[in-house]
Amino acid sequence: MLKNKYILFACCCLLTYCLQAQSGWTREAKGLYVQASIMNFSSNDYYTTEGRLADQGSDFNTSGLLIYGEYGVTDRLTAVLDLPLVRLNSFSTTETVGGVGNIQLGAKYKLLKSFPLSLQVALDIPTNDGTNFAQSKEPNAFGEFDVINLPVSDGEFNVWTTLAASHGFKNGKTYASAFSSVNFRTEDFSNQFQAGVEVGHLFFDKLYLIGKLKIQERLSSENNVQSGSFLFGEGTTFTSFGFTSMYKLSDHFNLVAQYSDYAGFLVDRKNVYDGGTFSLGLAFEL
Repeated sequence: MLKNKYILFACCCLLTYCLQAQSGWTREAKGLYVQASIMNFSSNDYYTTEGRLADQGSDFNTSGLLIYGEYGVTDRLTAVLDLPLVRLNSFSTTETVGGVGNIQLGAKYKLLKSFPLSLQVALDIPTNDGTNFAQSKEPNAFGEFDVINLPVSDGEFNVWTTLAASHGFKNGKTYASAFSSVNFRTEDFSNQFQAGVEVGHLFFDKLYLIGKLKIQERLSSENNVQSGSFLFGEGTTFTSFGFTSMYKLSDHFNLVAQYSDYAGFLVDRKNVYDGGTFSLGLAFEL
């Protein structure tokens, strides 16, 4: 029973900037999970909307403080909150601007009593209109300071619908999950499709090591890509992979560290900066 609880914990709670875990399990009634994480990303390797690698000449940097929570309303229904409480964006040639990222509120429902298959619907709520201008550190040739939009919110509502299934193996220490998800976007943005898998194993009854793989595709027949910051995610496609370590500090507290990165072996990288994201978090479970 204890090992199964570890598996449920590992599958339900993980969250990072690039790779969000999805599983077929829900939390037990009145069960609570809260995680606070800091993350950092830096890169100057930008893949254009045509998939061409273009060195931008300056690094793009983003960091933040992320809050993630789950609460078991019933044994089959879990409420989910994803709150980028602080998001900081900059180029190496600009000042840093910040704000609160899109707030995601969701509900996950376990469809079958005998098998961990869940359906989750989550609403992404914008926190601003998608404008957040950063000024250059140095003046241009005309003696003026340039500005660039580095939004922390895409300024539009999204509805994520996710179907996920999981399986815990008989040894009580290993699990696997798979999911598919569609993001229905507004404001003339293209809808998005994601799918992914993850596998985790418990070592020494305290340390979970987890590997993940995810793809994102654009769901649209139009060839045009809406102009604007790459941070809006319009026309963005990729393959991403990640590794998570989760160490049990006590009965209620856990230390979570994660690395994620992009690749192009399944889906081409388009309209995305390519590089690794690091995150470190502290989780509380009740």
